[in-house]
Amino acid sequence: MKAAAAGAALLLLLVSAFVAAATSLLTTSGTPGGLACAITPHTTSSTGGGPVAAPAFTGVASTAVTLDSEQQTHAALIVQLATERGLPARAAVIAIATALQESRLRNVHYGHLDSLGLFQQRPSQGWGTPEQILDPRHATSTFYQRLVKVRRWEQLPLTRAAQAVQRSGRPDAYAPWEPLAQRLVDTLTGACVPLIAGEQIAAVLAYAHAQLGKPYLWGAEGPAAFDCSGLTMRAYQAAGISIPRVAADQWRHGPPIPSGREQPGDLAFFNRQADGPGHVGLVIGNGQMIHAPNRRTVVKIDPYQREDLIGFTRPAAHAATGQPDPR
Repeated sequence: MKAAAAGAALLLLLVSAFVAAATSLLTTSGTPGGLACAITPHTTSSTGGGPVAAPAFTGVASTAVTLDSEQQTHAALIVQLATERGLPARAAVIAIATALQESRLRNVHYGHLDSLGLFQQRPSQGWGTPEQILDPRHATSTFYQRLVKVRRWEQLPLTRAAQAVQRSGRPDAYAPWEPLAQRLVDTLTGACVPLIAGEQIAAVLAYAHAQLGKPYLWGAEGPAAFDCSGLTMRAYQAAGISIPRVAADQWRHGPPIPSGREQPGDLAFFNRQADGPGHVGLVIGNGQMIHAPNRRTVVKIDPYQREDLIGFTRPAAHAATGQPDPR
């Protein structure tokens, strides 16, 4: 009973946080690449609990979306259950985007063939009885159970991860919902993850944000601790992109990006030494980076404009071309 009460209290808190931060979805600030950060921590609003307006998208989600209290509650539950299971925020983004496409975050009692509920799960496909599937907690839990069994699910583009669970006839339809799903998760968790065109960079940033607060340890590559280049290497691995292990080699991996043209997902390098930079951080926008500074502190967000800044590179561009930087 105590556990159930605690879960209900957490869900109520998440819904309250959703309502409190809702209008920030419409008042985002720009980043160097013309991108937008979903919210900033501790955002407050005078919204009193009415429908939440969300931005317009192209394709499947082409019309403006308004989230009412039912949809807000389901989104909060999805985030809560990811937290209870110790899953990274990326799992909740995948689940919410899936539910937005399948049911518009509504617990519907109908669907194609015998599909039901938030995720349009089918009793005939082993998802549970109709009564179980129409229980949003059961539906979400079973979605996560199948998601975590997908090999390297954290590193897959959202469409592939969702499709591996759902086996939909329209797998590409999940993609247009990712920005809104990311914003909902940001709002409910109090995080601030820039919304990036392209799923790989979104995965890089989501991984890095999930490591905030973890300790620095020289030579560490996670999951409990990181050094600077171990963090950036693992963040790119989470998006299926391989980069060298140490900062000096990551610098030579390139390609270089002129100062002022850096974008979220780029790497910022510092502390020039004989063999190359001695420190690296991951650009997240608005002049900020996520990095693992030193053993006296933890993985954190800091400004990257400082005296020992050397320059920037864009590993995602290297991955797209496969051409090494000649430096």
